[in-house]
Amino acid sequence: MLILSLAAFLYLVLALGLVVAIDNLVGLVFRETRSQSGRLFNFGKALSGFQRLSRK
Repeated sequence: MLILSLAAFLYLVLALGLVVAIDNLVGLVFRETRSQSGRLFNFGKALSGFQRLSRK
């Protein structure tokens, strides 16, 4: 019984690792450029606004 439960646990860990690996590969191929550029744009906007305020 111990061997069976150990085998089931290892199977679940391998399946989860495979899902994470495929998700990372798909994320590398199909990047979400819209959300990432939005965050970078907001950071740049905040930085330029801060620089304008500090000059005054």
